[in-house]
Amino acid sequence: MSRGTAFHDREAPLNQKLGWTDWWGYHAASTFADSADIEYNAVREAVGVIDVSPLFKYRISGPDAVRLIDRVITRAATKLRVDQAYYSPWYDERGELSDDGIVCRL
Repeated sequence: MSRGTAFHDREAPLNQKLGWTDWWGYHAASTFADSADIEYNAVREAVGVIDVSPLFKYRISGPDAVRLIDRVITRAATKLRVDQAYYSPWYDERGELSDDGIVCRL
């Protein structure tokens, strides 16, 4: 059963089409306007916002954490300082793109 994110109460009145989908157990707006062109043009000409609450978060710790991250992302994790973040694609053991995301060093 889907549940709302922290932004759901604010998003719900704006969702004119009542276009909701389940995204990993959360209500996610699939569209807000009557036409996809309205949202497309807003992103191209102004701003687009998405609630990414359902995205997975991983906490990796331990003596080899940096070595692991360095093998997964294309940037030098060893140069990532505390409280700094990188955006990077992630690759699997075959060197194939598996996902992308933000890596933060806490």
